[in-house]
Amino acid sequence: MREPNSERSMWTDVLPLLLFFGFYKWKGIYAATGSAIAAGIFGAIYRYRKEGKIEPLPLFTLVLIVVLGGLTIYLKDPRFLIWKPTVAYTATALFFAISCREGQTPMLERLLGSSLKLAPAQWRSGTWAYVAYFFFAALLNLVVGYSVSLDLWVKYKVFGTIVLSMTFMVGHTMWLSGKQLPEAAEDAEKVADAIVSEP
Repeated sequence: MREPNSERSMWTDVLPLLLFFGFYKWKGIYAATGSAIAAGIFGAIYRYRKEGKIEPLPLFTLVLIVVLGGLTIYLKDPRFLIWKPTVAYTATALFFAISCREGQTPMLERLLGSSLKLAPAQWRSGTWAYVAYFFFAALLNLVVGYSVSLDLWVKYKVFGTIVLSMTFMVGHTMWLSGKQLPEAAEDAEKVADAIVSEP
């Protein structure tokens, strides 16, 4: 999960998935895996040029696709690729969970703190909700990967995970919006009234 940035999201999230799916349909799983590795490296370079750094979690994800993707191609075994999302989701869940330790700023507050005004307990419970979601997604990926054909798993990876994650994130953010502190709600009402009253 990242702070909103449509340009970065397009280059680092959406396009690699579409590229992966396109190569899968054109040349098969191993060509698609190679494209995913290339896209991951390109995305890391793009991120570094834009931000001057690469955060630990995206860097870990890059290492995952290079290692597990490389093993998929070298050993001609797609199971390594199937495990990649599960390991990435699990690492993200642990990353969010660690941020909830005493004295730490919950990850959700770091990401959405400029947009929402919540009590500390709400930020922690919201972050724990993401921990639960990422663990669920990690398990679901394995269930799908080992119970359906490779073709169906690829479609789930490319399209199903996008729908699943967007549904959760949008729904959860809307729920959090209703939990804002009273002064934040009053500020929002004042802004809305000002907009309505403008000629």
